[in-house]
Amino acid sequence: MEIEQRFTLATAPDAVWQAFQDVRLLVNCLPGASIPDDATVDGNKVPLLFQVKLGPIAARFKGQGELEQDAAARKGSFSGAAVDGKTQSRVKGVARFALQPAGAGTEVVVAVDYAVTGALAQFSREGIVRALAEQLTREFAANLQAALPADEPTVQQAGAMTPTADAVTADPTPIAAQSATRPATSAPAPAASIDLWSVFKAWLRQWWRGRKNA
Repeated sequence: MEIEQRFTLATAPDAVWQAFQDVRLLVNCLPGASIPDDATVDGNKVPLLFQVKLGPIAARFKGQGELEQDAAARKGSFSGAAVDGKTQSRVKGVARFALQPAGAGTEVVVAVDYAVTGALAQFSREGIVRALAEQLTREFAANLQAALPADEPTVQQAGAMTPTADAVTADPTPIAAQSATRPATSAPAPAASIDLWSVFKAWLRQWWRGRKNA
């Protein structure tokens, strides 16, 4: 299954692309994701830990990813696979991303193609995963914007949702002017595990309202 998401950052593309070179920053901006403290990033090979809570179930997906980038085109991909030892659930996928100018800021387009097997596969239906992707994208964008140099005027919210993507604005607050060439600030601390149960309940309420209004 493939899901595409878009979000807009109030920072120039060159500064955003510079941040995309810092894999630890990117991982720490994603809720539930982290690089183990005792792990070493070897070139473009990245050890990963992703924590998901589903009611009483706490899944810890451990695996490895590989980051590839095309600096000239400001695009790249991150592929990986991981397994949760408790439920024996497995996830495998690839995320392709591209940066492009959006006024004074940057639009980031991410297309994720994934597969889930094992006990947690029952929660991988499109509606639930799309709701989870929207939440992860929104929080990732906000975390990344907070870690970027505060150097660009605010970018207005992107247009209406398309059939394959939501346009998400990371931060509608005006940002003070600084040098656009300054490197990104230090990465935020790794976020807590993502609560899939709350996402599932929100999706279920929306699905039920849709049926009642049909």
